Amino acid sequence: MDGPLPLALLVASLLFAVVVLVYVVLDRTPDWGLLGFAAVIEAATLVLLVIAAVQVGDADLSGPSAITLFGYLAAGLVLLPLGFVWSLAERSRGATAVLMVAGLTQAFVVVRALQVWQS
Repeated sequence: MDGPLPLALLVASLLFAVVVLVYVVLDRTPDWGLLGFAAVIEAATLVLLVIAAVQVGDADLSGPSAITLFGYLAAGLVLLPLGFVWSLAERSRGATAVLMVAGLTQAFVVVRALQVWQS
């Protein structure tokens, strides 16, 4: 899980949260552009999950650490879709803010997965 992908995913997640913050301030609901941005983050998370699955044999991870790592990565795959479902179902400023929290949580999940990988 070394290389530029985890860092790019972290930056993209934080940038996504900032963009959603602008949407909240402007009282806009999520649109197709925001959904596309989230889809790119989801694809990168899936690629990171596959890379981790391939490299876990070479890493020195014990059973609980590997489960924790894949738990974080799997959670990263469901955060943004759940945030979008919520924000599109309610169509309010608060529901759009939930999407911002999902983006920040996505960044946290990537950081935690990297910490588990390096331990």
